[in-house]
Amino acid sequence: MQVQTRAAEAQPHPAALPDPLDCETAALLRQVLLPIFESASEWASLAAALARRGYALTFRMGHMVILNAETGTALCTGGTIGAPLGTLSARLGRPALRLNPDGCTAELDC
Repeated sequence: MQVQTRAAEAQPHPAALPDPLDCETAALLRQVLLPIFESASEWASLAAALARRGYALTFRMGHMVILNAETGTALCTGGTIGAPLGTLSARLGRPALRLNPDGCTAELDC
C-alpha cells in the first residue's frame, strides 16, 4: 500500500498549477515566448506558433498554463511571462475550450 501512496504522490494532480519559476528561467521563457503571444491574432495561430517551438497550452483551474509539448510538463502560467489569460482574452476573444472529464482542466478547441 505504501508503494501506491508514494507513486501517487510522485504524480502531480492534472489540475495542479506549475511551481513558481526562478527569475532567470522566467526571464528566458519570457524572452522566447512573449513575442509569440504578442504577435498572435487568434487562439489557433497562437497554439500553432507555440507548437512549432515545442510548447503547448492547457487550462487548469482558470489559468492558462504553458507546457513542454514533448514531455507534457507544466512550465508556467501565462501571467508568469507577461501574457495573462485576461489580457489575451481581451485581445483575441474568449478561447474556445473543451472541458476535460475532471472538470478542472480544459484544452483549446481550435
